[in-house]
Amino acid sequence: MLRRLLRLGLAVALAVPTAGAALTVGTPAHAALPHCNGAGVYTSTWSGAPGATAWIPAYVTGSINFNCLLTRGDHNSGVGELQRTLQGIYGQNLGPNGVDNDFGGYTRTALRNVQAALGISVDGEYGPQSRDHICWRWTGSDNSCIWLNNNH
Repeated sequence: MLRRLLRLGLAVALAVPTAGAALTVGTPAHAALPHCNGAGVYTSTWSGAPGATAWIPAYVTGSINFNCLLTRGDHNSGVGELQRTLQGIYGQNLGPNGVDNDFGGYTRTALRNVQAALGISVDGEYGPQSRDHICWRWTGSDNSCIWLNNNH
């Protein structure tokens, strides 16, 4: 722990700008997105499954916003829907607790496995890219799924 703090202190000291220089800090592109705080129902418009529904992670306020993030430490029904899809559609192991609405190590590993299989960025975090490439568990089915935005 002490070594980590010393490295952090050194990194901060090296990052301090000299007189007259500007310091800019880059942030991930998805940093402005809210964390999903629940789940919402998506209804398919695809001709192969018109009206099919799937529960997917969402930022729920007065409306439902599917453009959100889930990361380790999140705990809500959106995590549970991600877990149901990872387990039911992709056959991923969620550990001894199974679907527990908790984004822990097993969920992160399962998501990383699916991201790798889908050929997208493997970071173990759920965001728009994962949302659009995952085939979501069709409501009322254990092994049928639908994609958002009908992009497959």
